[in-house]
Amino acid sequence: MFAPERRSLILTLLLAFVIVMVSPSSSSIYPFGSKVLPGDLDIGRPLFRLPAETTVAYWDIGTPGYDERDPVYLHIGHSASGTTNANDVRLTFIDNVSPGSKVAFQDFDMNKPLKQLYSIISFLDIHGSRAYDLDDPIYLHHIDRMDHSDHPDYICFEDFENPADMMTGFSERLPFRGREISLPGLGFAIFTDNYKLFISDKILDKKPRKVGEMRGLAIEMVPGLKANYFHVLGTWLIKIQIPKDDESVGSRWEDLSPQFIQTNDIRLSSMGNLIAGTKVTNFDADQNKILAWPPLVSFLGPVIDTAKLGFFDVNGNGVYDYEDDLYLNVPSGESKGVVTVNNVRLSGPIL
Repeated sequence: MFAPERRSLILTLLLAFVIVMVSPSSSSIYPFGSKVLPGDLDIGRPLFRLPAETTVAYWDIGTPGYDERDPVYLHIGHSASGTTNANDVRLTFIDNVSPGSKVAFQDFDMNKPLKQLYSIISFLDIHGSRAYDLDDPIYLHHIDRMDHSDHPDYICFEDFENPADMMTGFSERLPFRGREISLPGLGFAIFTDNYKLFISDKILDKKPRKVGEMRGLAIEMVPGLKANYFHVLGTWLIKIQIPKDDESVGSRWEDLSPQFIQTNDIRLSSMGNLIAGTKVTNFDADQNKILAWPPLVSFLGPVIDTAKLGFFDVNGNGVYDYEDDLYLNVPSGESKGVVTVNNVRLSGPIL
């Protein structure tokens, strides 16, 4: 028989051993938005692909259209009513609830109406290596579009000759203030008030022409190879317009996605003192920076790219649920890959 002291020591050692053995297969101890570093306990975890219906969506709680107040979710699985599901992941703060947390049945944001947020996941190439590095911050970059049933945003597909449509579809964008960049496929539309719009297009005529007025302010247009670019002089209002009879409108819309960080984009990892889960605001240090292209993940239409999003099946039941940890599985990017260095954790610890 063991002495009481020795029995206590053995039990303590056994408990410590169990904790060490269990921790790699338990819910993550690491925070939302953190990157997997060498030596982290979750390296090598097998990852499984999320449902094909996974998308990014927002709860429109204020002014119609996506803005700074609207919480954003990784909406996982189909919901017939178009509302938040249990186990959807919050990508932004909402009230006192942190990003990376999951929606539960009793939560106040359960069964709330959602609208798809057309978006991509991309990174800011800090070192200019043109590859995704450990120091590169990750962003969810929203891409506005014109939808006849929703609030009009800056990309639309109407005939610009129609005067009734001239005043619709504008959205505010901070002008480009850096030095001009000489890269293939990128250019600038410059208007007479010196507003500079950074675009992924070739300008056909650099001289802007007046095409209308809005509340007494002139509207100018600069034609491009892919689209026409409108600006209300004296404001930050712009509109990108693609002819609606263009057969390649879908692919052109994707090509026209802005390639720089803009207001209300979401940080999926930290950037200095700007933490994961916060939205970009005007004049932030990372606002207006060029995003790497092509994107890591796209949420631009009905066919959702989920190959680079994976979950670790914590409880081994074969389906995604509350306990499971989510990852941006880049650089490996396989539907049944493993957690590797530089993956981004898209969910936080289960409390």
